[in-house]
Amino acid sequence: MRDESVERILDAAFTRMLAGGLRRLTVDEVAKEAGLSRITVYRRFARKGDLVQEVILRELRRFLRSFEQAVAPLPDMPERVVEGFAVTLRLVRGHPLLSRLLATEPETILPQLTLEAGPYLAVAREYLAAHLDAPDAQAVAETFIRVALSFVLTPDSVVPLATDEQARAYARRHLVPLLP
Repeated sequence: MRDESVERILDAAFTRMLAGGLRRLTVDEVAKEAGLSRITVYRRFARKGDLVQEVILRELRRFLRSFEQAVAPLPDMPERVVEGFAVTLRLVRGHPLLSRLLATEPETILPQLTLEAGPYLAVAREYLAAHLDAPDAQAVAETFIRVALSFVLTPDSVVPLATDEQARAYARRHLVPLLP
């Protein structure tokens, strides 16, 4: 269980990242925003990269809670996959921090979401695989995540996905058949 200072630090880091991006993020400004000392921040997060990673993981967990609320009431797995894909594209594309960083400093956020995305992929894969009742649930879950991430990071496509209905149509045709 995390202590209150960790949440204050993460809230402050999120606020500072949203305001100034990753390049300009400093532990000093995070500490000031959180109303804590630099040493307190460094005790919780030894490196700036650790802090950034934890902010991203927290946002991912928040996303997964919203995702769960959207798909849990649906009656079967194919419908959950269809709606889950639409919800994923809408929520991730509309996330204020991710949108800001992709637009203003893609060179700092893209490595986090590609080459260094292992921790995030693992959290999302474990969550999704736990909801798929299949022997190859991990592989199916990872495939779904990688497809969605690809469309988020590279939105220019011949596949129309600008609306929820377009995303649902794509998922019905291309993702549901991947279910065991």
